[in-house]
Amino acid sequence: MRQMGLVIAFSILGICMASSAARAQDAQPRAKHRTFDEATTSIIFFKDVFAEALQGERPAALSENTQAPTGGSPGSMGGGGTPAPNNAGGSSEWAKIISPTTIQDEVKRLNSQLLDTVQNVRKFNGGGFEDARRDYTELAMLFAIISKYNGDVRWKEDALVARDLFARAGFNSKVGTDNSFKEAKSRSRDLEELVRGTSIPVPDGPEADPQATWDAIADRPPLMQRLEIAFDQRVKKMTANESEFQSNIEDILHEAEIIAAIGHAMQKEGFEYYDDEDYVGYCQQMQDAALAVVQAVKDNNADAARKAAGDVGQACSACHESYR
Repeated sequence: MRQMGLVIAFSILGICMASSAARAQDAQPRAKHRTFDEATTSIIFFKDVFAEALQGERPAALSENTQAPTGGSPGSMGGGGTPAPNNAGGSSEWAKIISPTTIQDEVKRLNSQLLDTVQNVRKFNGGGFEDARRDYTELAMLFAIISKYNGDVRWKEDALVARDLFARAGFNSKVGTDNSFKEAKSRSRDLEELVRGTSIPVPDGPEADPQATWDAIADRPPLMQRLEIAFDQRVKKMTANESEFQSNIEDILHEAEIIAAIGHAMQKEGFEYYDDEDYVGYCQQMQDAALAVVQAVKDNNADAARKAAGDVGQACSACHESYR
């Protein structure tokens, strides 16, 4: 009996000590929950990693319609099924020429550039309208590509509206006037909203035509100006030697894809000379050479990049001799 009494006593003592320790722990102050500044985290983290960060096409297994298990349906996420593709009538041709990353980075670059161009009417009318014409024409091309892109790329829902708004701003920026400045300024605000993630309002009037030909989208001369910048000022210099190649490898890939996209677009119905076999042949040569530069970058092959860049220059020179 005495032993049993001791066991009970020690058990009670242990329970009391544990209870006292728990109360002491509860009494200690706890750290406050961390708070995060959305303005800071939005710079560090992607809002939509699939739309903003992924490059290239998804594997076929993720884009094919497959039969869902019992209890599910094709394209449902539940029951192990895979989602149905959202191609929105797109084709794979553009995905083979320009990546979503290049499209998105170029749109963001043009946004910053246009903010500077439309700072004030004096700057715009004094020559800035020529830059605006080039940049808005390229934007119209890029959003036309987005509207037909087979894969995840930002701004697809706004692509047709944006295409037509930027196309009109490009056409009207042929001259520097107060009216063309006001339109360029308004379109710059629209672009800034798109980059921030906000849709732009649909203007009154007829709906955008998904089948619009390129004569209603982009003029050839402003895109030729962009080609000259991409090749003469960037790719040609950046592939001149091993050191330049290694220092500018990301920019080379970006500019080469822009060259390839312009070369492909200028073969489409509606562009000047699109029905001229020789002209189309030069555009195709330029496109193929630009894509060879892209492949050389992916292979980290400076010599191949320099050779392919030379082929781009040869195609441009041959075309200029016949059509400039």
